Amino acid sequence: MRILVLNVGTAAARAIHRQLWMIDEGDVVVSPIAVDETFLRYVCGALGIDPDAVRLVVHPDGLTDPALVAPGLVARLRAAVGDADAYLAPAAHTEGVAALAGLLGLPLGPGLRFAAQRGPVLLNRKSHFRQLAVGAGLPVPDGSVVTGARALTDAVARHLPRTGTVVVKRDDDLGGQGNIAVTLGPTDPLPGVARTLSAADPRAAAESLWAELTDADNRLLVVESYHPATHSFYTEYLIAEDGGVTFLNSGGIRRCPDPDPDAEELVWVGLELPAELPPGAASRALTAAARMVALAAAVGYRGHINVDAILTTEGEVLFNEVNARWGGSLALHTLGTRLLGPNYADHHVISGLRDITPLPVAEALRVLDATGLAFSAGSGEGVVLVGCDPRLGAPLECVAIAPSRARARQIEDRLRRAVARPEAVASGRGRR
Repeated sequence: MRILVLNVGTAAARAIHRQLWMIDEGDVVVSPIAVDETFLRYVCGALGIDPDAVRLVVHPDGLTDPALVAPGLVARLRAAVGDADAYLAPAAHTEGVAALAGLLGLPLGPGLRFAAQRGPVLLNRKSHFRQLAVGAGLPVPDGSVVTGARALTDAVARHLPRTGTVVVKRDDDLGGQGNIAVTLGPTDPLPGVARTLSAADPRAAAESLWAELTDADNRLLVVESYHPATHSFYTEYLIAEDGGVTFLNSGGIRRCPDPDPDAEELVWVGLELPAELPPGAASRALTAAARMVALAAAVGYRGHINVDAILTTEGEVLFNEVNARWGGSLALHTLGTRLLGPNYADHHVISGLRDITPLPVAEALRVLDATGLAFSAGSGEGVVLVGCDPRLGAPLECVAIAPSRARARQIEDRLRRAVARPEAVASGRGRR
């Protein structure tokens, strides 16, 4: 019996609902929020599993490490598991997950023993990534790990001439939110950064960023030369309990300009699997990323791991981050495997869309059915609803599944038009 622990680092409803694509019959799912029943039944229907054979344990106090060992949660999980053989499958291996396993009387394998000593922190901080990546021989941008305001000022001045732009990274933020660029050029939004500052006065910019990005728990920053890129992509692997490494998937990161001219960052459209790279670059990327993953396995990490990289306009593969946890791609890869088969990347594209106009789940599903956009196993294409916020506080997350990128774009365009006029669709006027 699996106990899926949805400790994804955020209790955002859309992120939690996305992870439901990981479920299977017999699972116990631990969630920090109540799950939308319509969405759960939709996922189970798409995957061909009985929703009544999935047990949900909602812990509204969150799934932080202290919350995971709360007596009430432990008691509920003991009751749910009973005498069955069980194992934990967390989104992130943490101290709390290891402690929970101990309280439930579950065996602590290598991965949980590593987590009990906060081992995954070695991989998830940006400063550690640079140290380990250089040790593993991965190509990384010129850069430095800095420990003070003066060192930050010096590092900005030292690395700025390489490309005219540097990125200053907070050590432990997600999704580029702690990344700020400093540039000699225009301060337009750049991929992978929250905002762009002028380097007209590099010292003043560095001093301001040190005050903004550091606190009592984060006293390190990373400074790197920022390279224009033709591709932003990742590779994802699974490290099994015996230390064996399996490549799972790769994907490109799609961004576009925000329609608001005053926006400071680009809109993250979504991930597209598989990554579209020149063959030589793909070979170099997979070879180098595998060295990083092998290092993670050698030091004791077990579980899913993503390695992020770019292909620069000069044709150079540069790595910039590793994430030792479930990535945003894992749900997409899982639904691709379960809807299309394990070799889906040989013949299909899964194009993620995280910016679709929010609608109630039932209404979104009606729109997909009314327009013929809903994924069909017979045709092997269509739209799947991946994640949602029942309170409509965030856009819908969908994927367009198609046999080619060109066809995926056509499906995406139809979807955007359909959700922009759901009333017309519901009355039949939107059918085409």
